[in-house]
Amino acid sequence: MVTADHGASCASSASPYINDCHFDAVCQLLSHIYGHLDPPVAQPAGRVLAFDQNEFAGDAYRVSMANKGYVYVLHSCETTVCRVHVAFHGCRQNADTVGMAFVREAGYNRWADNNRIIVLYRQSIARYGFGGRPVSFVFNPNACWDWWGYTGPVYHTRRGPLIEAVQAMLARLAERRSR
Repeated sequence: MVTADHGASCASSASPYINDCHFDAVCQLLSHIYGHLDPPVAQPAGRVLAFDQNEFAGDAYRVSMANKGYVYVLHSCETTVCRVHVAFHGCRQNADTVGMAFVREAGYNRWADNNRIIVLYRQSIARYGFGGRPVSFVFNPNACWDWWGYTGPVYHTRRGPLIEAVQAMLARLAERRSR
């Protein structure tokens, strides 16, 4: 993950794979998606909340998802409409491997505050073969998002199990809240 001012040197290729390259990749990505952005905050004021991914994936382990995922939410987004951005960690950047480094240091949260964006951090886990109920074979030793088909032939479609889980997470975030 390339950042403007956080992480190891740009030439580094070591955990947690967050690199200070004097380039704000999150700014470029979010600007491309959402258009004009207000400046980032120096210190994010929102909350990182944990949630159970099993609720959205069935048996999260079966599809190489962690039991726990995270969402960054501003207090104002709990009662008013905000946009949602899904931040997919890279291989070996899951919370089981790097702790909260990707969630807290990749740069999304500081842009989220002034731009009314909720950030969803779904989490993968490493899998090395058979397991889960029903039993599934998954070889995902680096806890990657399924970009090559370890969850089956429809992995890249809206019927892929990880895509369906993220869609369910987004639907939950979109539900009207009563206050």
